[in-house]
Amino acid sequence: MPVDGTNATAQIPAEQVKGRFLSLDYGHLEYVFDCLRRNTTQIRNIRAYLLTALYNAPVTMSPYYQAAVQHDFGP
Repeated sequence: MPVDGTNATAQIPAEQVKGRFLSLDYGHLEYVFDCLRRNTTQIRNIRAYLLTALYNAPVTMSPYYQAAVQHDFGP
C-alpha cells in the first residue's frame, strides 16, 4: 500500500493510514519480522509487502497468535 493511502483494491483516507502506523509498537514489528522469516514465497516488491504487512499488523497479530495456540494445544 503506498503511503498516500491507496492500494490495489481500495483507497484509504490518509489520516486512517497515519493513525494505523502510529499505533504500531514493538510487538507488531516482531510479528511482521516473524512472518517474514516464515515466508517461503518470493517477495517481488518488498516495499509494498512491508507497508501492507505493517498496516495490517494491528488487526492480524492477535488472531494469528490465537490460531497458533489453538493449533498447538487443541480446542
